[in-house]
Amino acid sequence: MIRLEAVTFAYDGEPVYEGLDLEIPTGDIVAFMGPNGSGKTTLLKLIAGLVEPDSGTVTVETGAQTDESTESPAVGLAPENPDDGLFAATVREEVAFFPRNRGLPVDEHVDRALERLQIETLVDRTPQTLSQGEKRLVSLASVLSGDPDVIGLDEPTSGLDTPARDRLGEHLAALDRTILVATHDTDFVWEHAETALVLEAGTVHRQGPVEAVLGDADLDVESLGLRVPGPVRWAREHDFETPPASATEAAEWLGGGKQ
Repeated sequence: MIRLEAVTFAYDGEPVYEGLDLEIPTGDIVAFMGPNGSGKTTLLKLIAGLVEPDSGTVTVETGAQTDESTESPAVGLAPENPDDGLFAATVREEVAFFPRNRGLPVDEHVDRALERLQIETLVDRTPQTLSQGEKRLVSLASVLSGDPDVIGLDEPTSGLDTPARDRLGEHLAALDRTILVATHDTDFVWEHAETALVLEAGTVHRQGPVEAVLGDADLDVESLGLRVPGPVRWAREHDFETPPASATEAAEWLGGGKQ
């Protein structure tokens, strides 16, 4: 369980949160959504311990630790801008940093992260010379390789093509970890997340199962700087009561004559 109690935080005197109370269950993929400036990135940083609240408490109860390491950071965070976290001379060294500092088998964890995101061919490249999409994948691999108990990802699908985006979603779904995703990508959230947390002006506007939140016709997501997920929009246009899980499922429904 991740718990924030009466959390207040301000940047240079400008309040972001004032008395925020929030609970996030262990093991879910949780999407933080909302307009720019609503506090998504700040919330990730508070949970990761990168910034301290001005008042209140942030508690991260990670549950069972990995079998290989008993002393490790609770949260690994991939920043919105990959360049903010890339520093090593090669991709292998970049991805090796986190598992090495956790005392994990480095080669095993590096190879697995690179393979799952299908970026093995980048292993000897210099991270700073990569394309933005490649940098994004390396940044993600650098967090996933450390196998943290809580994974925080800030706009992880930005700059990714569809195959890479799908691989990321499938990999996250296979992890037995609490995963926090700050994103505007409502289609990715619809397909891969379990819980939606909509922020507005430093408050939790809505929180609940993704289908209940993003599928709610009474929630004007566009006024919050978000798009209606494609499957939800498709279901409304075709008079389906329940939206499909993905575009693929929508095509299957039409082909099979689902009503």
